[in-house]
Amino acid sequence: MKRNEAPAQYKWDFSHLYPNHAAWKKDLAKIVKKLEEIITFKGKLNQITVFKKYIFLDEEIDLIANKMGQYLNMGDIDTTDLSYQELAGIYSNTLSQISSQLAFVAPELKAIGEKTIMTWIKEDSALSAYEYSYRKFFKNAKYVLSERDEEILALVTRSRGVAYELYDLLAYADKKPTFIDYQGTKTELTNSVYSEIMEKSDPLGEQEFRIKTAQLFSEHLVDKKHSFARIYEGIIQHSVESVSLRGYKNTLQASLNNDDVSEEIYASLIKYGRENSHLFVQYNELLKKHFKFKKFYSTDRSLKLVTNIASLDKKYTVEDAKKMIRESLQPLGNEYLTQLELAWSDHRIDYFEDTNKRSGAYSSGGSGVEPIILMNWDDTIGSVNTLAHEAGHSVHTLLADLNNKYPLNSYPIILAEVASTVNEHLLFDYLYKHAESKKEKIYLLQNRIDEIMATFFHQIHFADFEWAAHKMVENNEPLDADKLANLFEQKSNEFGYTAFDKHELQQKSYSWPRILHFFHSPYYVYKYATCIVASFKLYNDVINGHPEYLLNFLKQGGRKEPLAILKDIGIDYTDANVYNGLITKLTEMIDNLTQLLN
Repeated sequence: MKRNEAPAQYKWDFSHLYPNHAAWKKDLAKIVKKLEEIITFKGKLNQITVFKKYIFLDEEIDLIANKMGQYLNMGDIDTTDLSYQELAGIYSNTLSQISSQLAFVAPELKAIGEKTIMTWIKEDSALSAYEYSYRKFFKNAKYVLSERDEEILALVTRSRGVAYELYDLLAYADKKPTFIDYQGTKTELTNSVYSEIMEKSDPLGEQEFRIKTAQLFSEHLVDKKHSFARIYEGIIQHSVESVSLRGYKNTLQASLNNDDVSEEIYASLIKYGRENSHLFVQYNELLKKHFKFKKFYSTDRSLKLVTNIASLDKKYTVEDAKKMIRESLQPLGNEYLTQLELAWSDHRIDYFEDTNKRSGAYSSGGSGVEPIILMNWDDTIGSVNTLAHEAGHSVHTLLADLNNKYPLNSYPIILAEVASTVNEHLLFDYLYKHAESKKEKIYLLQNRIDEIMATFFHQIHFADFEWAAHKMVENNEPLDADKLANLFEQKSNEFGYTAFDKHELQQKSYSWPRILHFFHSPYYVYKYATCIVASFKLYNDVINGHPEYLLNFLKQGGRKEPLAILKDIGIDYTDANVYNGLITKLTEMIDNLTQLLN
């Protein structure tokens, strides 16, 4: 179903945020007025009364900004709708014009000193929620520059950030519909049609058709390969410059610093992923053997081992999915399920795909703004799984908001993927338990193995790629389309892609820009891998009758350092044994699949 055919309740409605753009602009004016008041505090923040006014004004601004940012997500529904891009531009321009006048704040707080400010916070209950924030601020105060230097950086923030916007314009707004001759009909090559071809076309008879389909699907990326390479280089260069100015050792340290993750943990994650990539190879060799391929290409790896299973290989409606997810998450208890119903109530999820809709899925919200979800529903079991995952994010947000004052309700990204992945584990268990045949179990096992591979090995592979790309720029090595394509291929081979043969039609891969996190959130993807590791611990707690451990984790929000919160649930990434649960489970699944196929 295309979005324009969907019932209204399956589409976002942000009228509760703002009835129109004009109302949004009025809130922008409120923010400006509050920021102008903060400007008058210059040289006075060392007075406790002024410091408190600053704290609460800053909170009010942040809450309004969250609401305004949520409204702008509507632009993802149709990336050709320039009105939302215009609002985003107005917001950025307005704040950049005033931000340089606020550059005094961090240096002035630093000058007041940790002892004084922490004493103020401890002696005033109204400020108690800010104890963690300021403890973290002073831990990183050495990276705060002088007032003049902070002012200069603020002045150029807008112009230095334009590369991020260019990516969205090229990847989505400028994308034209692509058509393919499929089953005798000229068909638009949407995400769902692409998936159908990759998964269900004739394994041997349509091998070249899959290669050509993949080339056509990524054609818009290949055609703009030089532009994407230059944009990516610009984004990395921006990071390198900022890191150098502030005195960080490198871009990796700067990105990990906020979560208190060490470079050693990041490096060990990549090392451990690479060392265990033999599981990726083993799994793909299993597929090659089953289909009796002489040559096995990367475009063959999504083929379904079994098809035409009435109970699974069917079109799932949204309501079908909700029913399945509700039943699968029963072990989490009524408190969780109550929040789940709120998370997917009418107009909170925009389900169906459209030509210029942003790809993928995400959940957004918090701090007084109800969470929403963007999806690109394709009626498959994959969409059911995605809904369970994204709903997990939204429930996390709801419970964090309910149990913490601002700003302690806001949890960091490194915690964000944990509980949502627990939902995936529970959904798999539910489906596997209710499987009616051996074929159904094969189907489910293959799906789950693919998902775990994608969340663990693929994300570590991506993390290694972007780390290497950043190091190239840090070493003053220019990037171009060919270098990035070669680097991506090199990293792919290090993580098991040597299992695939190379077809003469398959040229150098320039499709790496499909990973939007490279552009929007550098050094983000490794968190998917660490989170799925933690999720197996909480999953085991739940199935052993202790859902309260998961609920307590969700209620923590961002009360303290994320690694401390994880340690509270028994996760310590400095211990190599932390990965054993995932590797053991994945090995078991591949062994079970092998036995079923035999």
